[in-house]
Amino acid sequence: MSARSLVAFTPGTRRFCGIGAALVCILLSAAVTLAAAPVRRGQTAEDAFREGVGFLGESKTTEAVRSFRRCVELKPDLKECWYNLGLAYGRKRNFPEEANAYAAAVKLDPNYAKAQFNLGVVLEDLGKAGSALKHYERAIAADPQAQDARLNRAMLLLRQQKVEAAIVAFEAAIKLKPTNPEAWFDLAQAQEIKADKLAEPARTQGLRAAIRTYYKAIHHAPKHYRAWYNIGVVHHRLKDYGSEIAAYQKAVLIRRSYTPALYNLAFALRDKGDKARAKTAFERYLKMAKGNKGEKRFVAAAQAQLSKL
Repeated sequence: MSARSLVAFTPGTRRFCGIGAALVCILLSAAVTLAAAPVRRGQTAEDAFREGVGFLGESKTTEAVRSFRRCVELKPDLKECWYNLGLAYGRKRNFPEEANAYAAAVKLDPNYAKAQFNLGVVLEDLGKAGSALKHYERAIAADPQAQDARLNRAMLLLRQQKVEAAIVAFEAAIKLKPTNPEAWFDLAQAQEIKADKLAEPARTQGLRAAIRTYYKAIHHAPKHYRAWYNIGVVHHRLKDYGSEIAAYQKAVLIRRSYTPALYNLAFALRDKGDKARAKTAFERYLKMAKGNKGEKRFVAAAQAQLSKL
């Protein structure tokens, strides 16, 4: 049985929120085409901006786009309005227009760190990894304390298989905020990838270093079930099956419905010869995975094994 690995390398989606209101950055419905924003008589750019912020706060994204477009028509050099127009387009998942708005903001102010960061994020969404990397780097240059930009840059480097550079980037991000569990988690994944390419005994040493790094994530987030799961996967690759089982058990103790850990736990118990507990784990897995399309091929394997117990 090969323990299945956690899918972890997803594009960055963290976006900063607009100024003027406590907004939650959530991506909503598909984009719609809007008519030109009419300028109401006597309305200033500042009026349109405040109106747009209000609409964003109420999740009225279509109205917010119109207001921010009106703002940039009245005052094209107002970078905050371009920035918030980008946020509004992002909520509508109109990524090309979102990118255009952030690009206008950073053209006005290349040191506008939040806009550089968000432009990097949306360029990743558009599949333009090379350009995204440049804007993350510009965000870091504008704000060296921007950990999110450093982490997104590091993850992008890792997805580009630039593992050594990614590790250096993760370590730099961690120095800014050592209490961020996700930074330690991401670093551990990079260490795993590096270790797997090494000959023994360096491979084993590298995998054990990754485990220690996962424990640092758990230290800062004791309920980090994904870290426990990944620790189990690494122990499986080290053929330390007792520690593998214990790690999966920790993961499902924290999150009972976490199907990857239940699946791997069931197989690990089967391989150990503990048929009774393996049967219970398979049954729990199948109950939790029922109806989940993403689990279809794993469900078939679990059913086949359960029938043999």
